[in-house]
Amino acid sequence: MDSNLTITFHGAAGEVTGSRHLLEINGKSLLLDCGMFQGHRSDADSKNRTFHFPPASVDAVLLSHAHIDHCGLLPLLYRDGCDAPLYATPATAEITAIMLADSARLQEGDAQFYNKIHAAEGLKIEPLYAEEDADRALAALRPTAYDAEFAPVPGVSARFLNAGHVMGSAMPQLDINGPTGPRRILYTGDLGRPETLLMRAPVPPQNVDYLIIESTYGDRLHEALGDAEGQLAEVIKRAVKEKGKIIIPSFALERAQEIIFIIDKLRRSKGAPDIPVYVDSPMTVSLTEIFNKHSGDFCFDEKFRDYARTDGDPFGFDYIRYLRTREESQTLNNKPGPMLIISASGMCEGGRVLHHLRNNIEKENTTVLLVGYQAEGTLGRRLQDGAPKVKIFGLEHEAWARVETLHSFSSHADKNDLLGFINSVKPARGIFLVHGDPKAREALKAALSAGGINGVICPQIGESFTLD
Repeated sequence: MDSNLTITFHGAAGEVTGSRHLLEINGKSLLLDCGMFQGHRSDADSKNRTFHFPPASVDAVLLSHAHIDHCGLLPLLYRDGCDAPLYATPATAEITAIMLADSARLQEGDAQFYNKIHAAEGLKIEPLYAEEDADRALAALRPTAYDAEFAPVPGVSARFLNAGHVMGSAMPQLDINGPTGPRRILYTGDLGRPETLLMRAPVPPQNVDYLIIESTYGDRLHEALGDAEGQLAEVIKRAVKEKGKIIIPSFALERAQEIIFIIDKLRRSKGAPDIPVYVDSPMTVSLTEIFNKHSGDFCFDEKFRDYARTDGDPFGFDYIRYLRTREESQTLNNKPGPMLIISASGMCEGGRVLHHLRNNIEKENTTVLLVGYQAEGTLGRRLQDGAPKVKIFGLEHEAWARVETLHSFSSHADKNDLLGFINSVKPARGIFLVHGDPKAREALKAALSAGGINGVICPQIGESFTLD
């Protein structure tokens, strides 16, 4: 039996999105996340359709959380031969079921629409997978509570620690009987901030040998969280005055609920004029119902739990219009403003938000409000960078709408948060920086070096390392 302990980085190495990290332990293969790469359509398609390891060789999968860039290729993995158990926290398991089914439906719907409008040109795209592929992956789920010890493969004791990023998010901690002695590996997945609107802060564990940590914001600091409420209030006031539409492309998991929570607080405090609010994403509706159901759970911050008990309706089910059907969504095209529309996806790469952008991007009284990270190559990033023209469903549009970004909403740790976490963990043998673009990773590595922490590795796609 092979007694090596190695790790190979198959995604989110030198880029953000597409997390896939393969540990080989005493002849067994353990996959940390299986995420979808999100970027320009042609680039994303080539990266997502090919695994550089045999899916059937995977013996266990550990899922850190249910964002698509961490779970979105699970249907492809299981369709192509994997039959391994899939471990996740109970909340992540519940949310993943919604995310993957919705991802399959969105891909099929976007492909049908794209193929229809480009039929005369002979252009055609195919979805990555179908709903039955998602069902195959979901059948492998093994919900596992926070801090409960389990053995994903022989010789490995694992547990999920709170990551503080989104509901159900976890840091897999692995205690391994390696070829040269016991080793502890911690994979952060996406790491939350010390202070968020909803989630309990992550607690750095001790006695870690190897740390695999995200670096999304390794080169910058976030705006103060307290600024978000006032900034959103100003955008609402302007939209009401101009009778315009606010379009918020939002990640359905966590970010949408944070926005809704802030709107609820503004409504309660009279901090902004009332404005019709529409949540136009079936997945977001379903996820918000889960948040509402679990609003008193462990993973939520105590301040939010107190607010939820007092308010009774922190996600605005009494006054926000939650839309599920395509017909309900289409009625918004002809409704005059002011109104606020929250719709997936967060990077404007699919879903109903593309239709809202297509119908409103050329109107000067429209505000496109970006509330999360926009990866290179995405439509969201092009809008954020001020592109005067953008393509939506392959058709060019003048971008006359205001495009603004609220950085304070990020649920990722910023540079100082990451440095503080790493200095608290004090990994004894090595640090791997993943899930960050080259500039962010190098900035974080330089900051660690300035603080006396050297030997930090920034792996590239396909690189393997032996862990001694």
